[in-house]
Amino acid sequence: MKEKIPTLILRILAVVFAAGGIGTVIGLFVWAPFGKYVPEYYNYLHIPLVIGVFAAVVCFLWALLQFWFLLNGIDKDMTFYSKHLKAIRLSAVVFSILYFLTAMPVMYFVAEAHDAPGLIFITAFIGTFPIGIAAVAAILERIAVDKF
Repeated sequence: MKEKIPTLILRILAVVFAAGGIGTVIGLFVWAPFGKYVPEYYNYLHIPLVIGVFAAVVCFLWALLQFWFLLNGIDKDMTFYSKHLKAIRLSAVVFSILYFLTAMPVMYFVAEAHDAPGLIFITAFIGTFPIGIAAVAAILERIAVDKF
């Protein structure tokens, strides 16, 4: 029982993140009126933004599911499965690429129109955070391949 406590804590965190992901999907329906904050001459960017953010949320939820499978493997036989780590790494990279291609241009134009440079910084931080997760997954994948 004592050795399952850390994975139990991680599972609770995964459920919290899943709830956050579901909340994000629900919150995306708020993105539709977001187009009124984009200047009129950049209105064509609204549809790619919604599609890209939906795709990024799908990548996030896929990585969360792979994390759950990884925790199941750790609970069963205390081994890392590199296929789950690879899926997490690829999902994080795809999430970041989608986010930078779709959300960053719109946020740049919104921040420029409202003279809010902090919005660009926050948006860039959100886009680069998954790259750190991908790096950690790559390191764990290398350890899993070398060790097992």
